[in-house]
Amino acid sequence: MTGSSPLVPLDRVPWRVRTAGPDGRWDPPGTAALRTDGGLLTRPPAPARSAHRPDPRGRHGHRARESYRVEDSRTDGVPSSGGRHAAGDPGDGPPGERPPSDDDDRTPRRGRHRASGAHRRAGDAPPAAFAPPRHRRRRLPAGAAPPLGRLLVTAPGPQRHRPGGIAGIEWRVRDLLAVLGTFLLLHRPTAGLVRRFSREPGAPLTAVLYRDRPFGGALPGRRPSVVFLGASLVLVAAAVVLRGLHQHTAYELFMDEVQYADVANSFVEGNGPQLFDAPFFLHPPLAFLYFSRFIAAAQTSMTVEFVLSLRPAVLLFAAANTALVVACARRVTPRWAALVAGAFYALDPFVIRFDTRLMLEAPMLFGVLAGLLCLLLAAESPTGRRRWVLLVAGGLLWGLAITTKTNAGLITGLPLLIMMVCSWGLRRREAVTVFGCEIGFYLCYVTWTLATGRFLGWADQTLGGVVRAIGLVKETGFHSAKAPSFTSRIAANLTLTGTSYVLIGAASIFAAWFVLMSWRSLRVRGAPGERFADPRDLGGRERTPGEGALGLMACWIAGVLGAIGYTAGLGELEEQTFYLLAVPLSVVTGLLVTRVVRARRWVAVAASLAVVLVLAGSAAIWWSIRSQTDDTYSRFSAWLFATVDPKTTHIALGDHTAQFVMPGYGVFPLRDAQDPRASNSRYGVVSTQLSELGLADLTPETIAEFDRRYPVVFVAHGRTAGDLKVYDFSRPLDGSAPIGVGPQG
Repeated sequence: MTGSSPLVPLDRVPWRVRTAGPDGRWDPPGTAALRTDGGLLTRPPAPARSAHRPDPRGRHGHRARESYRVEDSRTDGVPSSGGRHAAGDPGDGPPGERPPSDDDDRTPRRGRHRASGAHRRAGDAPPAAFAPPRHRRRRLPAGAAPPLGRLLVTAPGPQRHRPGGIAGIEWRVRDLLAVLGTFLLLHRPTAGLVRRFSREPGAPLTAVLYRDRPFGGALPGRRPSVVFLGASLVLVAAAVVLRGLHQHTAYELFMDEVQYADVANSFVEGNGPQLFDAPFFLHPPLAFLYFSRFIAAAQTSMTVEFVLSLRPAVLLFAAANTALVVACARRVTPRWAALVAGAFYALDPFVIRFDTRLMLEAPMLFGVLAGLLCLLLAAESPTGRRRWVLLVAGGLLWGLAITTKTNAGLITGLPLLIMMVCSWGLRRREAVTVFGCEIGFYLCYVTWTLATGRFLGWADQTLGGVVRAIGLVKETGFHSAKAPSFTSRIAANLTLTGTSYVLIGAASIFAAWFVLMSWRSLRVRGAPGERFADPRDLGGRERTPGEGALGLMACWIAGVLGAIGYTAGLGELEEQTFYLLAVPLSVVTGLLVTRVVRARRWVAVAASLAVVLVLAGSAAIWWSIRSQTDDTYSRFSAWLFATVDPKTTHIALGDHTAQFVMPGYGVFPLRDAQDPRASNSRYGVVSTQLSELGLADLTPETIAEFDRRYPVVFVAHGRTAGDLKVYDFSRPLDGSAPIGVGPQG
């Protein structure tokens, strides 16, 4: 390359020009560089290279220096040299002496690549106090070029082929992040937020959260205080009370609860995973095995009372998860911030809604949080047996999570893939070990299906679940054809989970900001106190305490946001999906409040007031829900068994939940006004709320027609089902022929 021109114009003011070398790194502060007024900032002379140490760069070092020169455009008539001087060009040096050029690799050089000085453009010899620069050894992949985002501020150089395999993927990911960071730098409102860390690759990761203050998280060797342990136990007890009070009447019976109770009952009977006498492999069996421990005797059929009696089984996970949220947040935040994170989890209305019912989300997140805690402990542990034991334990616990519910693979598998591709958070071999332990634990379950002859059933149902999860088939969730819109459900639930939406929104924005601020410092290796072997790793400086745990946390958050973002856009988006986001964001709130209190005083005061208001709002929502009853199916079941003879009566059902808790009754679908006569059903059961939401086959217009034609013999009102009505088709009000009169066959 014979010459180069800057991509951006340089103003002639005595400011310093910083340039990037071929490894994409900025010149370290305090070294000499070109000033835009044509002068030079001097530096001490460099020690000469030994004659016995040949230049390891050779021809490639010269190409790098030549390709990344940034030269000021000349207006005084002196031509700009491209680093090469024609033979016989005397320049301004002594006669008969060749001026120093870029091809002379025998000259000792120091530091990274710099912009060309005025003496090099004019052909003068360099000043005695200013030795030609010597390039630091670099360890880029063979044939790799610097990230694209850093080339945007340098002169274009030769484009080499990117390496293949994992190294090539890593550099492409870095390119995308660099371009994103460059655009944010050009955006004036956000430039001030990202300038410091995006322009200083060697900035400590702890500075993103703590600025210039010491790291406040728990480090190895520090014992927790008695006050902190006592406050954590108070939070755990409060979480159990908040979920256990009026547990049977505060939330309506959910259809999935009936199915999970029946699968647990099949384990008590010794039949393995079965749902209503059919093999069930849509979800792994660990949670059902746990629920079966709370069944004293096998049941012949499902009833509302039996299902509700199993709800206290999830209270144990509510207590354990609260303690784990506090423990995980404590690894990277001060004590008070970890307690704030635990309080958000304990009071979150959306989380309480699932922790109160017989659902799989709380047991699944137990394995996720326990595994994350082990990995956070390993990240700050020195390399040795203890570190590897913690890594293996974390992988096994994450395997426990996906063997409880396979959706846990979204928020555990993607973070590990990020670590394996980019070598962030953990070394590649460590991330591969954790991933192997996670998959190995799940393969034990697959091996059991092979040994018991259930593999074909597992493969069929699991493949169907995977196809739905990735969005190829959308039978359920907000993306399905009959489901209500996502925004309409958000608006309808504002009074029930409004503070949860505030928490999820604020924590998601901060989590994305935290990952963006941290991505150039995520590549960490070695134990605390060790120097990095790779020059790209934070400039060769020593790690600061807490960087390992913060890097791992940033990778986990990035994986969670990416997985939930894909599910919301292309996958099977259900209400339960946001539980996978709400609990991790409870940990993120500890990071959020830690960062906010280190901002300006008025920002810290406003944020503290917002935290108090959100917690108070969550407590008010909890009291509003617990002071009311939402148990329409429980009251309907009591009326049904006391009034209707199952041997002589058919019943038409306009919703899908009641069919699972009516053992012995002949039930038929109710989709329009003609179905009762076709099935000879005497009674019809409808839910006004489910019909309005499109979650039932019956339309609101058909319900209005039933109101005009038939009397209502039972009605129960609830928050979830609306009005659960029972019509008597044997006594029509319009004089039409009665339906379902007399004994039924």
